[in-house]
Parts: sequence; structure tokens; C-alpha cells
Amino acid sequence: MVIATCLFLNLLMPCSHRSVSGAAANDGDAYLLELQQSAQEKRLWEQRHWQVLMHYQPRLFGAGVKSQVDDPSFFLSPSGKFDPRAELEATLSSFFAPSLDEEGTEHSQCAFIARYHWLKQELGFDSARLPEYACPQFNDWLAEMNPDAVTLVFPVAYLNNPASMFGHTLLRIDSKTSNEQTRLLDYTVNYAANTQQERGLSFAMKGLFGGFQGRFSVEPYYAQVKRYGDLENRDIWEYRLTLSYEEVMRMMMHAWELKSAQFDYYFIDENCSYQLLSLLEAARPSLHLLDQFGLWAVPADTVRVVADVEDLISSTTFRPSRRTVLQERIRNLSPELQNIAKCIGDDQCPVDSVSEKGLSPLGQSKVLELAMEYVGYRYAGEKEETAENDPRLMHILKARSKLDIPPQTPRIEKPSIRPDQGHQSSRAELSYGYENDQHFIQLSLRPVLHDLIDPPGGYIDGAQLEFLDAAGRYYVSDNKLELEYLDFVDIVSIPTRNRFIEPFSWKGNAGLKRMLFDDDDRPITGQGNFGAGVSYDILHDATIFLFAEAMMVISDRFDEKLALGAGPSGGIIFELTEQWRMAFFARALAFMLGSTNLTYDIALEQVIDLTPQSGLRFRISRNQEFGSPYNSLTAGFVIYF
Repeated sequence: MVIATCLFLNLLMPCSHRSVSGAAANDGDAYLLELQQSAQEKRLWEQRHWQVLMHYQPRLFGAGVKSQVDDPSFFLSPSGKFDPRAELEATLSSFFAPSLDEEGTEHSQCAFIARYHWLKQELGFDSARLPEYACPQFNDWLAEMNPDAVTLVFPVAYLNNPASMFGHTLLRIDSKTSNEQTRLLDYTVNYAANTQQERGLSFAMKGLFGGFQGRFSVEPYYAQVKRYGDLENRDIWEYRLTLSYEEVMRMMMHAWELKSAQFDYYFIDENCSYQLLSLLEAARPSLHLLDQFGLWAVPADTVRVVADVEDLISSTTFRPSRRTVLQERIRNLSPELQNIAKCIGDDQCPVDSVSEKGLSPLGQSKVLELAMEYVGYRYAGEKEETAENDPRLMHILKARSKLDIPPQTPRIEKPSIRPDQGHQSSRAELSYGYENDQHFIQLSLRPVLHDLIDPPGGYIDGAQLEFLDAAGRYYVSDNKLELEYLDFVDIVSIPTRNRFIEPFSWKGNAGLKRMLFDDDDRPITGQGNFGAGVSYDILHDATIFLFAEAMMVISDRFDEKLALGAGPSGGIIFELTEQWRMAFFARALAFMLGSTNLTYDIALEQVIDLTPQSGLRFRISRNQEFGSPYNSLTAGFVIYF
């Protein structure tokens, strides 16, 4: 009877194949149930490793967790974004799915290879009952990078790019065959928002409220160095990590899982640096890096939490930007030789003129190399072939090649304080003050990041970037507590100029502040101002800056509810010692629309560092706003945290 049945069904399927495949399917279902039961007994969905692989974080409101991945294709269960157990069970089930014949389509064991290997380790998969599929795409990708170690890379802040004002981080995958001379050929894992070159208010609003999609990508390191170090002139710090080979492989497998996953990108918290920490946690789940961030995540702080892990960093390397190298070359030459190099670089003097000045071959080589560096710096924002095809550069290179002198590459010392060693990004100040015949106690709090006279170590020179700086005052005689100011954003950029480098300075501020009017009342006003100008280094440790700026004040004290003014401002900052800085500021604004007042403020401020994370601040000022002139004096204790 069985033989007859097989003969009858053989037209559709051989009997032996039908019986074997059916048995295999039944055994697969049974084995899946066994694995799911074992996972349930071990409660694997609650384990740290699974939570990390799925990017689960506690929900802001209510119980449970929520994955920070916002791409439905990342989840195998419809409820996987919020349900770790359902996602784990669906993941196990997907491992039993038959192989797909479509070209380029990965089996679940390969698409989610980090999940597969962890569950295999935890549950002890029987390869006879759960066949393991080959993953050629992953293997080829891994072989191309040939990973051996990981380096955390931190290009410092760049105020002229809103997306990089706080700095940036990425991970370099150091291959087994590379060395310090060939590191540029290694690959990097980067996380960034797809902004589609959007700018302006729309750019800011989308960045603040998750309107952009963020994705992980892989690029050669030389492309990143060109972008950050050459085009944007940002110094780069490299932190070599002590991850074991097994940990590196875990990180690479998770990076592969994320290759097409999308995240909602937020400038303030879930940004480039924050998401990279999740890869380090995947490598070593015992790290709790993301747990240290709440409402915001500043890139320098993410580097700091990595550096704070004992023995996680083995070494650091400083990679100077093109501008830093140019400045060092300038410092190494006398003003006379600088003039010759600039004249040649500007194509205002023939290249042969360097040999007519009676210079030694060594002096000629330094002048020509400075001229080459200068030409390259000027072309940094252009297409690469533009500089290479410039006849002026070709003539300089030809003249330099005739000198039998080795390259005079300047030796640039690593800064004594790294970005992770600078002051913490949040600041609180408790001060006593006297203003307009009243005594007060003031408490100010600034969540992020740095002003012009904060301790400079670890931060870029001439950069102020503050968000949500607020202060409240308690007037002793009146027993009154009130908000003094709230700066939504306060940015000042004063890169200094010289004969080779001529950047413009700029400033911008928006917020709320009390101002004195004719009736001696001090209501809250809305304010916004913008200025442009220039800055120069003078003496040895002093910077002077000048601005032309415009200011808008919003108040019901004006007939049109608005007053517009313009005028000059400026100041000078002295670094008297490593722990003592002094700054003088002055501004005069003539209001012509909404008010006809002339306002001014003159201030002298000093900071004395007590420790790297605390200090004293003193400020004295003379001010005239829309009422009578008055004096102000404050003395306070500052702590960074």
C-alpha cells in the first residue's frame, strides 16, 4: 500500500523526499520550541547583552523599554521595538527559515549575525538540528577591513558648521597589517545625520526634534582626515582602545547588523557620539556608557566617559590639522622669511626669488615648504585637483626638489591637556553681588559647554559655545527671587588672523534678560544679536577682537514692542598665568527703531582656577540700558560638573 501511494505521488514529489522533509520540519519545530523554552527559563531577553544588541533603553514615561532604533526592518517581531521577549522569540524562529535563493538576500543568521552568535553561545545550538548558513557578504566585508583593534577618533569642535559645533567622534578599525605610517588606509565606522545639505531654521528645528535620519556608514580613514583635518582645519585626537580581538569581532558583527538601520537623529542627545557608544557596549556589554547621559550628550563628554573606564585606553595620538601645521611653520620663520614665502604663495614674486636672497639651502627649503603649505591651505575648500593643477604650486615643488635637503616637517607637540581632560561641560556659579544700590545672591547654571574665559585646556582657542545658560537672583533687602537671564544660545568665534590666515570672527546670541528702564523697573526682555568682526593675537598671551553688531530687543515698553540698534563692540583677553585669566569687554549700541537710546556696557572680568573643575570669578561693570547708568559688581565660586 505504501509502495502504491509513493508511485501515485511520485509525479509531484518523491516519496522519500516528502517523508524526510516532513520529518525535518517537525524536528525543526520541536527544536525551536526547545530553544524558546530554554531562553524563557534563562530569561535571556532580560540579559544585558540582548538589551544592548537591540538598543533598548528605559522608557521616559511608563514602565518597560523602547529601542532607539527607528527602522521597522531591524525588528523581526511586530512588537519588537517595545517587547524584548517577543523579539528574541521571533529572532530564534527566523534562524530556522529556509534559505532564500534571491541574489544579495541574506539569511537571518547573517543579517543579524551578532544576535545569532550570542544566542548560539547562550543556548548551545545543535548544528545537526539547526544548520548554520554561510555568510559570504559579511565575510568579504570583514576580510576587506581585516580588523585587529579599534581607535576612538575625536575631531575637535568646528563652530562654522552647526552640525559639528560640539565636535564629532568616529571609530577607526585598525587592521592587522597596518602600522602608524599606514593608518590612513584603515576604515572607519561613522554615524551621521542625512541632512541633504539643508541649512537655516529648518536645519535647526529638524536637528532638535529628530527630523533627520541617522545611519552608520563605513569610509576610509584618509577621507575622514581630509574632511576634518584639511577642509575644516580641525585637530584630531585618536584614542587607541584595549578591546580584545573577541570584543572587536562582536563590535564588527553588530556594526554589520546596523548597516541599513535608521535612527531618528537628535543634535542634543541621540547624536553621532552617543550612538557610537552603543557599538562599544556591543563589544563589551559590561560597559555602561550610555547610562551616563540623560538630556544631552556632548561629544567631548562621550570621549570623557570612555577615558574614565579603567584601562580602556592604551595610548593617544594627536593629529594636527592643516592650519595647525601652517601656523607652526610660520612660527619657525622670521617675519622677513614669512614675507618671502607669502609673496611666492600669492604668486606676486617669482619662485626663483628665494635663491636670490642669499639664503642657505636649509633656509630656502623652509621658505618653499611654507609657501607650499600656504597654497594648500588656501585651496583646502576647493576640489583637490585645483591645487594640484596650479602652475604656481608646480613651480614651488620643482624648486624645492632641487634642494638636497630632507623635508622640514615641523615637530608639533601634543597639547598637554587632552579634550577628555578639560573642564566638565556643565557649570554652576554661586555669587554675591551689588547692583543699583541692591545686594543680591545669584545662582547660575549652564548645561553646556564653554566660554571665552573658562579654563582653556582641552578646548579650542577663541571659541564660546553656551546653551540654556540661566541665572536666578535673590534680593536680600526685598526678600525677592526672580529670573535674571536665560540665554538660549550664546556663540562667539574669534579665530585670530595673521598675514597668512585671515578668518572672520562672528557672534550670535538669543535669550531673555532683564533690562533697566526709565522708571527703575527691570522687566524681562527678549533679545537677539549678531556681530561680525576680526581678532588678532597681541603680545604673547593676549587676544584682541572687534565687532560690528546689531541687536534686537522685544518688550512692551516700546511703542512698536520692538527696538533695533547697532554699533561697535570689542574686547581683549589676557592669560596672565595658567590659572589666571582676565578679560575686558565694551559695547555701544545706538537704537534707532522703536527707541532712540544710546546704550553701553563696559565690563572687566577675572577668573582664577582653584582646581581643574572649580574656580573664582569676579566681575565689575558700568552699564546704561534704557534708563539711568548703574554699576554692578559680582564675586562668585564656580564649579564644573
